[in-house]
Amino acid sequence: MKNLWPKIFPALYGFIIYGTLRVVNDTMGKGFKFWERPLYINVIEFVTVIIVGYIFTYIISVQERKYFSDDASELTLKRASKELLGVIGVALLVVYCTIIPMAAVTDDGLSLSDLVQITIIPTLYIVLYFAIRRGNFYIQAFVQSKLKLQQIENDRLNSELNFLKEQFSPHFLFNGLNNIYFQMDQSVPEAKKSVEKLSELLRYSLYQDQQKLVDISKEIEFIQLYAEVHKVRKDDDLELRVDLKKISGKIYPHLLIPLVENAFKYVEGKKPFIEMKLKKESGYVVFTVLNSKRAMKTDDLTRSGIGLNNLRRRLDLLYHQNYDLVILDREHTFEVVLKLPIQ
Repeated sequence: MKNLWPKIFPALYGFIIYGTLRVVNDTMGKGFKFWERPLYINVIEFVTVIIVGYIFTYIISVQERKYFSDDASELTLKRASKELLGVIGVALLVVYCTIIPMAAVTDDGLSLSDLVQITIIPTLYIVLYFAIRRGNFYIQAFVQSKLKLQQIENDRLNSELNFLKEQFSPHFLFNGLNNIYFQMDQSVPEAKKSVEKLSELLRYSLYQDQQKLVDISKEIEFIQLYAEVHKVRKDDDLELRVDLKKISGKIYPHLLIPLVENAFKYVEGKKPFIEMKLKKESGYVVFTVLNSKRAMKTDDLTRSGIGLNNLRRRLDLLYHQNYDLVILDREHTFEVVLKLPIQ
């Protein structure tokens, strides 16, 4: 049907023009009934107007090849006027070479009212058809333009996320290797175990797509493994409190670990501790990290090149405004609460 439509549409188009001419002419006449005329006259008129329909659609196709382009921004008032006047001019030429002579030799000849009707009606139809085709072209061009802009924006965001990931991975690797370096002075076998764990962490970190959701359980495993690797470097009296509830659902990866990394980096005090809590709250996952610190303002990650600055940017890109990040920098403790929607 799709292949047949372009072939039969011009005939239907011509039939519509003919039907309109007949309706207007017969209602203005005095009891004129075209079906009471000799059949050959009606056939001549019908065939002539169908041929005109094919000519009109051909004119539009030529016009499209001449003027329509992929760059919709090229349209100006001058160009649109030129296109429209060109279509009208060719349409009038076709009408005066076909329908007008036909009307002059049928019935009682060509009257002034016939001339006006035959000039205006077919011309209006071709202008209407041209306007629909032109409008459809610009709608499609607009949609394609929006899709291209969306694709460009997605590519830009993906590039930025990958750039932020590249910043995160070396920083994460540096901390892990630094911990193992100190651990080797204490126990080489334990350091080897830490290397194995670090390789697991890096595998998950490097090969996880930043724009694909992961199960929260995977992020919990990652946090627990990270804590095991990094606790060895800290003093034996470091108290690690972990309460990570099992939660079903998905979030974007590597958004929780910067908070854990920050805690291990800055934990200090007479009785150092790190406390991590993960819970579900009204369709959101709430991750809280609390660590002790010295009685001075921590040089928190909001002022370092890597850390919360990158985290905030990634959250903006992935969740827009649908998240909450709260930082509480107290005299002896530093707390961060991150709230993300579960998907």
